[in-house]
Amino acid sequence: MINLFNYSFSLKCYSNLYNSEWILGMEHKNLTLEDDKNLIDNILNNVDMRYIVLFLYVIRNDLFKDLNENILIESFERVLVLDDIYKNNIVNLWDEEFIEIYIDLGLMKNIRSLREFQQKDNDFIIKLGEETITIENNIISVPDDTLFLIINKKFKSLSRRNFNLALTRLKGVRCEKSSVIHSLIIGIGEHDYTIPDDFYYILDQYGNIYQAIKIEITIETFYQRFNEIKDKINKYIKIIEPALNTKLVMKKINKAIEENKEIIQYLKDEKTELSEKFNFEKIDKDHHIFKQWNSQLISLLKIRYQIDQIDDKLIELKNYYSGKNKKYKYLEFIEKVSFNEDGLVNNIQNSLIEFRKKLVEINDQVEETSEKDLKLLNLDFERLVIMSSDN
Repeated sequence: MINLFNYSFSLKCYSNLYNSEWILGMEHKNLTLEDDKNLIDNILNNVDMRYIVLFLYVIRNDLFKDLNENILIESFERVLVLDDIYKNNIVNLWDEEFIEIYIDLGLMKNIRSLREFQQKDNDFIIKLGEETITIENNIISVPDDTLFLIINKKFKSLSRRNFNLALTRLKGVRCEKSSVIHSLIIGIGEHDYTIPDDFYYILDQYGNIYQAIKIEITIETFYQRFNEIKDKINKYIKIIEPALNTKLVMKKINKAIEENKEIIQYLKDEKTELSEKFNFEKIDKDHHIFKQWNSQLISLLKIRYQIDQIDDKLIELKNYYSGKNKKYKYLEFIEKVSFNEDGLVNNIQNSLIEFRKKLVEINDQVEETSEKDLKLLNLDFERLVIMSSDN
């Protein structure tokens, strides 16, 4: 027998559930921090999508002041209509802050820095490129090529393919609370984009996004330079013995250094497979070629150990905002940087200053020899080994 009360109650609950979902779907059209916090976190934690929305934000907020200053917009548009744009035109029409940000974003094609701009004569012609940022009907329009170049100038790891895929995804992201599709960027025509108001004003609550990006750029730029020196050291070690660059052997080398043991002998004790030239028994240890070669090798191995220590600490810095072990979601990172919470900005700056000093010292040591000299030294040593074996 059907219990009519329960049946009626079930229908009522289902009806209320249906109506609440329907109402949510009707009301929740724009992004909100309350309903879409997780969605926004996921977008910003993805490096391919993060820079697209953040640089669109910076262009609107830091460059064009959210379109709230008419004089700034009029001055910008007056420059764009010129057939030839001279430095003098820009200096007379744009303020210093606008010029600095415009150059920093890489929007002047033949100027790399503010310092370079300042050194140019007033009749120097500035090139903005065939396509550039425009403003029409109170909407900032950024061509996809221009946006990619802005990002790629700062973050070389972003490929054009991943950039295009991220653009496609950002045009429509399914809401986690309703069936609504959120547009985190808006396409204008075929190739231009802008950031929608709802997303812009959510990001605007979190503080100084441009500062957060600049700190990230500083870390990434330092890391690129660091990797160049690290690659050079490994290249030098490879000239002497490629086996010394394998992961397993590198671990053994590091352990020998930490335990203050003679590196090559430790590798032999650990049954490490090395070339015959490491059989020093028949070689005259007092020979100047042996001393120079051995000293150069041990020096490079110890320098690499030092650089590995810096590498670990740099990864810790990057973990503030990215990586598998990241400490903060990117919105949290923006907040902490903006207000220097827990002394985060000071910590990053002081760490980078310390790392830079060490890196300069390491680079000075590496620069004491050249690839050519090292190859010649290694050839001399190999000849010494052959002659010693013959004797």
